[in-house]
Amino acid sequence: MRLLPRAPRPGALLAGLLVTAALAGCSAAGAADGPERGGDVARYGYDESTATLTPVYELVPQYNDPRDLFARDLLAQQCLQDVVEYRPVEPGSGSPLYEERSRNLRFDEQIAQEWGYLSLRSPLWADPVIAEDVEITTEMQDAMIACGRATDERLGDVPARFLSTVEAAGWDAVDGDAGVQEATQAWRECMRPAGVVDLPQSPDGMPSQSVTGPIGDADGMVKDIAVPLTDREREVAVIDARCRAEGYDEAVFHARVEGELAAIGRDVEGFEATRKDYLEYEKRVDAVINELG
Repeated sequence: MRLLPRAPRPGALLAGLLVTAALAGCSAAGAADGPERGGDVARYGYDESTATLTPVYELVPQYNDPRDLFARDLLAQQCLQDVVEYRPVEPGSGSPLYEERSRNLRFDEQIAQEWGYLSLRSPLWADPVIAEDVEITTEMQDAMIACGRATDERLGDVPARFLSTVEAAGWDAVDGDAGVQEATQAWRECMRPAGVVDLPQSPDGMPSQSVTGPIGDADGMVKDIAVPLTDREREVAVIDARCRAEGYDEAVFHARVEGELAAIGRDVEGFEATRKDYLEYEKRVDAVINELG
């Protein structure tokens, strides 16, 4: 649990108990429809063939920078020192099973072999800033909220609104992308040997119930935080990861790139202003880390 969790992107499981006003305005609502390109985005030199992240992350390194969370952890530790032990998590110390900035879960054959579907192993994503055996009382929660507000006052608003909209435009572009649709059909054909009788229309629906067995009640509520990994789930997950790697993952990444670049091109001035705001915000993050880190 953290005072200020980063809102997860699709596919990410990391969540926190308290969300302060700093990220309340970072909703992706209002993302422009469609990946129509406009404006001059060539100036940024983004190269999809060598990039490991989409443009919003590559072109603005400060966006969802783990150092921001670290600075907030340091401020929380200081503020809560007489309330509860709060242990900052340094950047780079997170699990290799998810991408540190986007919080998107990784999925490949090796991960599938060891973990199956990570979405069923949610205890992996608990932030260890407060020990699991500590009972959070109402008084503690009130203190955390107050400390979160104090942190917001010290660091100011996170200038993520525009970039979260750009990122959402990238995800929106995936649904109607012809390349993704073609890759999805290829994935379904590739999955035939797995014998999944209720194979979903796309990988987003995996794992299906025939793979996991019933894991929720009649209303679909999950019974257990962590579902036991079975041999059947592992077998299907490995095939699934292999099939996605044959073209689906690349197609989704390309669609997201195109969607993000189109969104940036529609408002280059807004993008430039956000980049400048992040440079100023980064100075305040650096000051906290230099003082308390």
